[in-house]
Amino acid sequence: MPRAARRKKEATIVDIARRLRVSAMTVSRALTGSSEVSEKTRKRVLRCAKELGYRPNRWARSLVTQRSSILGVVVPDIAHSYFAEITRGIEEVADKAGYKLLLCHSCLDPRKEEAEIETLLGTRVEGLLVASEQPLSSPEVFLKLQETRIPFVLIDRFFPGRELPSVRVDDVAVGRLATECLIELGHRRIAHIRGPRLSPAALRYRGYLAALRKHGIPVNSEWIVSGSFDIESGRQAMLKLLDKQPRPTAVFAANDPMGIGAVYACRDRGLAVPGDVSIVGAGNIEGAHHPNPFLTTVDWPRAELGRAAVTVLLAILANPEHQHTRVEIFTPRLLSRQSTAQAAQRGGKGASA
Repeated sequence: MPRAARRKKEATIVDIARRLRVSAMTVSRALTGSSEVSEKTRKRVLRCAKELGYRPNRWARSLVTQRSSILGVVVPDIAHSYFAEITRGIEEVADKAGYKLLLCHSCLDPRKEEAEIETLLGTRVEGLLVASEQPLSSPEVFLKLQETRIPFVLIDRFFPGRELPSVRVDDVAVGRLATECLIELGHRRIAHIRGPRLSPAALRYRGYLAALRKHGIPVNSEWIVSGSFDIESGRQAMLKLLDKQPRPTAVFAANDPMGIGAVYACRDRGLAVPGDVSIVGAGNIEGAHHPNPFLTTVDWPRAELGRAAVTVLLAILANPEHQHTRVEIFTPRLLSRQSTAQAAQRGGKGASA
């Protein structure tokens, strides 16, 4: 067999001990920096370990130290730029603190999320960061984690009325900012594409309703349709809205992918955005990937959200005896772009009344 094809046996603590004629316990203590081993012996062990190409077994060491220095992260969509930015922020802080990440993808499936959490706990992660797909009415997974004192922090989502540690944006403000942007442009027939049964969608809808009521605009249930936080569901929802009579002159989509889908639907029907319909999204996913972002949206710092979430988790790990229920809420801001326009400039075809 060619030498390149052979798998070299990895050196172990026992190999080092045999080479130096000391006990395996002495080698283990030297490698972990124990004060029970002299500096001279520690240097001999480290030198020998390097010569033999010894690589520490993180899992085996965790059985002894009860620490893995690994954090588990569960996100709904690993390819979504929104969660990629959050994960980048998590990794920045975790790496500086000496932690590595195990990243899992729930595929927008609450059951798969539960299975991924169990898998991570089985690999002895020290704590969890989860952007949960559990419905608003089903916080049981996290209540159980809290009862068993497993450190975790919810990211982007939470369960109203439950005291669980979380880091998120002010989603009511997101909905209010998006809707008031359209109201200030003179629109009165303002539709909403809702998201799934998660806290961001529920609270952004609440912000939408609050803005309409604040300005004395009646809520038309015909102009409220549901989506799934993805482009295709936004497109289908917008097609339904375009069939309404009268047709809405403006739409707030609960996130940017649905907003982009709404733009596609308008173009499919031969309508101009914003000439015929103004559209606002939320999340600013275009900003990081397109040189000329088109969609008016509501923005907040995703990487900073990730950094804050892992900072909260590290604080919990540093004081595990204390029941942490810390919550951090980020303030969003409106980014006005090309997908919105004054209602008054649209003529008879898009009258605002």
